[in-house]
Amino acid sequence: MGIKRRLINTLPPTAKRLLAYPYDYYQMRTADRRFAGKTLPTGTAADDAPDHIVCLVVDALRADAVDAETTPYLAGLDRTDAVTPGSWTFPAVSSMLTGVYPHEHGGMRQTDEPDDSDGIRLPPRMDEDRVTITEALAGAGYDTYGGFGHDTPFVAISGRFDKHALYHNFSSDADDVLSDYLSWAGGRDRTFAFLHLADPHIPLDPPEEYVEKYDVDTSIENLTTWDYRHETDCSGACERYRDHRKRLYRASVDYVDDAIGRFAEGLESRLTDPLLVVTADHGEAHWDHVEFDVEQFDGSGCVDHGGAPYEAVARVPLLTNADWPLGGPVSLVDLPATFADVAGVDLPDAVGHSLTQTPPDDRLMLVEGSLKGHEKKAVYHGDYKLLASRGHGAEVGFELPEETVVDLPEDVHELLVRNLPPWPSADGSETAGDGETEVGGVVEDRLEQLGYK
Repeated sequence: MGIKRRLINTLPPTAKRLLAYPYDYYQMRTADRRFAGKTLPTGTAADDAPDHIVCLVVDALRADAVDAETTPYLAGLDRTDAVTPGSWTFPAVSSMLTGVYPHEHGGMRQTDEPDDSDGIRLPPRMDEDRVTITEALAGAGYDTYGGFGHDTPFVAISGRFDKHALYHNFSSDADDVLSDYLSWAGGRDRTFAFLHLADPHIPLDPPEEYVEKYDVDTSIENLTTWDYRHETDCSGACERYRDHRKRLYRASVDYVDDAIGRFAEGLESRLTDPLLVVTADHGEAHWDHVEFDVEQFDGSGCVDHGGAPYEAVARVPLLTNADWPLGGPVSLVDLPATFADVAGVDLPDAVGHSLTQTPPDDRLMLVEGSLKGHEKKAVYHGDYKLLASRGHGAEVGFELPEETVVDLPEDVHELLVRNLPPWPSADGSETAGDGETEVGGVVEDRLEQLGYK
């Protein structure tokens, strides 16, 4: 642990809060300087490349939360659903810039030890020398912008943009993150933006009008975070808690939809030829598989994210204003290849498929990089999915889309097992990653507010 981090950790909470804003400013400008010192790939954007490309990421947005009633703006965009490569933010956003899976970029836990899974001891960052879509676009003349509603995505992928904007956890809402990019982009010929909204990640805090719209009883304790996580027999106070917790989540999603709608109006009126893609880094479990998870695994996948990659966590919406076919099996690793394709730049290491064309039906897709407990991975092929955990000695087959537990056909089972990504060792000695990403005491406190502890 560095001397600056040790000194920060000795400060009382009030002093840490006072330090937060200058600390954030220092972190942002340091990230800007890191990018300015990079040697970028050289390239030229295609003549018909979009002038402005926006990848807008809504943290913890379930695929089934997007509907005409709750999210009328998003529901009006062209849509498909995608599989996230990582079951929580850190590995997922790293894949969304590189176009490769977590075991390839290294931004995931390097040990299968459950005690090494508190979310504050963050995984190692991906290799600095790995070229991301932001660097490929910057080398072709795009100005690049990263707007981060909370610390985790910033820590994972900072240093990859011309301009970084980090918002002290939930002191700014989605409107601030989005409008600040529009102000920055004005007058620039070509921009790429990665905008990561903290809503609807915990702690849930939508504006009061949305809380009232969904008739949420805010007097219920711990409603903004989690409670009654693992109860298999849920009635009375437990049942009421879960009902109102889901209402509060939908209130947060409703607010985000309105904010994105306002942003889209500004995008169209203030910038020429904008390409907008809206997705999530991962979904959110809402007691979808409580009995199964408690019995089969460690109960860490009942709520939240970063546990077992059930569809509630692994399946996310992907929406766009572009005229793409949007069919077939789609993964978020496809985004960098897509942006490279439409801009006419090279990103040779990306394994994804450009969404300007329909991906092949027989492709394999992966989810990995658990935050909680033993590492849990999933492999997709057609209508089947294998969920595996070496630490639990488990291999479970599912048939989609209902996510019904089934005995997989023998040939499918063999195919999926053969394509499971490498497992981390108990102590990390068998993996290529090195240690963990150190963060200061200020960031540690804020990660705890996000539920990582």
